Amino acid sequence: MTPLPSSPSVAPRLDGQFINVASPAEAVAAVRERAAAGRGFTFFTLNLDHLVKLRDHPGFRAAYRAASFVSADGWPVALLARRNARSAREGDLHAPPVQVTTGADLVLPLCAAAAADGVPVYLFGATQESLAGAAAALRAAHPRLDIRGWHAPPYGFDPLSREADADADRIAASGARLVFLALGAPKQELFAARAAARHPGLGLVCIGAALDFLSGRQVRAPRLVRAARLEWLWRLVHAPRALGLRYARCAGLLFGLAVVEPALRALGLRDRPEAGAAARTRICLMYTMDPRGAKVGGIETHIRQILRHHPADVSVLFVGTDEIGDCTLGQVRPLVIEGRTIDFLPVARIGAREVNHAAKRLTQSITLHYVLGALRHLGAIRRAIGPGPATADLHRFEFAPLARLLGLPAFQMVHGEGSRGDKMDSLIKSYWFLHALGERLALRWATGIFCVNPAIVKRIAAEFPRELPKAEVLTVSVDTALFSARPFACEDGVFRIVFAGRLDAFKDPSLIFATLAALRVRLGGKVELHYVGASDPTRFPEFAAVSDLTVRHGFQDAAGVARIMALCHAGILTSFFEGMPCFLLEGLASGRPFGAIRLPQFDGLIEAGTSGFLVERAESTHASAEALADEFARLWDAIRHGRLDPRAIHAKTAPYAVTAQMSRLFAHHRRVQGDAMVGTPAGTPA
Repeated sequence: MTPLPSSPSVAPRLDGQFINVASPAEAVAAVRERAAAGRGFTFFTLNLDHLVKLRDHPGFRAAYRAASFVSADGWPVALLARRNARSAREGDLHAPPVQVTTGADLVLPLCAAAAADGVPVYLFGATQESLAGAAAALRAAHPRLDIRGWHAPPYGFDPLSREADADADRIAASGARLVFLALGAPKQELFAARAAARHPGLGLVCIGAALDFLSGRQVRAPRLVRAARLEWLWRLVHAPRALGLRYARCAGLLFGLAVVEPALRALGLRDRPEAGAAARTRICLMYTMDPRGAKVGGIETHIRQILRHHPADVSVLFVGTDEIGDCTLGQVRPLVIEGRTIDFLPVARIGAREVNHAAKRLTQSITLHYVLGALRHLGAIRRAIGPGPATADLHRFEFAPLARLLGLPAFQMVHGEGSRGDKMDSLIKSYWFLHALGERLALRWATGIFCVNPAIVKRIAAEFPRELPKAEVLTVSVDTALFSARPFACEDGVFRIVFAGRLDAFKDPSLIFATLAALRVRLGGKVELHYVGASDPTRFPEFAAVSDLTVRHGFQDAAGVARIMALCHAGILTSFFEGMPCFLLEGLASGRPFGAIRLPQFDGLIEAGTSGFLVERAESTHASAEALADEFARLWDAIRHGRLDPRAIHAKTAPYAVTAQMSRLFAHHRRVQGDAMVGTPAGTPA
């Protein structure tokens, strides 16, 4: 089996840039794995000319740091990367040696894989003549290859322009999943980063002059010349004016990297490269969950988004719990999550039964158990953070003292726990003074405060006015590539309503079940409730009336939730208070309308006639259930008669796309850690 690329946090580096693809075989395996999963990426091939440009071009650096995959283009880059890897890892033999992997080497094998796997491709860049010739050559080599189109942008093409965005939209609309970019550096990398952020499902491979070679418009150096490492000389002889000055700058940089820097390190005038120093931004994420486990809820979904989508220039230390029982507490364990490697440091062992237990008393004991474990392993956390700058990302007020003890600037996310007057579990009310004190201290100590809806900002303004300058709205996000609009399936006449998450008291599960019971009467029993989550609904008396029409799916990962959303027709929300439910965004992104008890943050997202309906809470559960059932019956009629468009519903979630929201989150961490690249795109989701 061909190994997949290393995480950028442990990959060898050259002049500050990681290289995480070691060979052409590894490149093909990585692209096939992403394409099979329907997840986008950017693939860059690093050469000396790129290294020169990276020193002078901030946008180019940002695109490279956010790249999913980077290979070594040229023997100088490959040799220097190997040397740096050996120096950093002190002879670790487990890492494969870096081989030369150019864009020109990748086109044919990637197209062969795309033809075998049924992955549509698109060609972008070069000239119309080169594109037509390259397309003909590729089809001749791989008759089953599905080329959805090609386009040569005009001279002076700006990869950051509205025209470029229109080109990206056209490529995405073609249905292509693998895109070959032949624009030259840095245009192709800048366009790739922007297009990937705009359309997370696109896989974009930068290939330079490869299409010109395929079409015969340019002649590549013969294989023997390439084997002798003289391709650069072949190109220089054929284009001395165009390449003379460029190669002179490359030669100067090569001398500095190969001779001057090693000499300075040998004299002790420069630090040796360190393994683990690859990523410039280090985030310590703390929460009571195992990223491999079955804990579900809005916060858990948001945290999994961070773990899945952190950009290449960010390394994550996740301080969590061991739900499976196979970890040593206080020891770092690398985990690969959808192509990204994180450092997982469990500080408490909590079994699946305890994680999924519904009682808040046990939840509180889990929090205490976690805090005590974190205190016990505080030294291990400090060592795992490493010597460089780092910041903490917190999702419970109780963890603010831990960040304080570690000396980490902390970003506190406030998910909307409600106020003392809200309906909630009795234990939280009993210890409300501790919760209030924890909130006060957490907000005071926080470097930044992220509020998942505007109402929380208003509450901070009223209750903690001194902390207001640190607060801003940053909602949870949704993967709009994974959760995409699907047509409604209504053939059997059964109305399927979905709810995902924990059945906490503030979400009013009793009203959910009472609504389904009332709707059952209106629809003659042709209704189902699909519950995604690990809570036990039988502890609510109202569930007995709808247990026979409930499908309990248990814990599901994001892909599982997406499949269930596609099977259902609408979602339901009945909470007394909420932050911004991930379940709501995932359902809308799937093209599914919602019926909900009105909360201010739902306005604009749930819109009558387009994406569902909102009703005001009545004085009794029975009255609220009747009102919801009436509206659900009307909604089902609109769905069956084609009056709702899943694509229009999906469009509601565009501002909440993971690419947009996560880029803001990581930009704040970069800023505090002194990264000059404030506000740059967070890059392609992994």
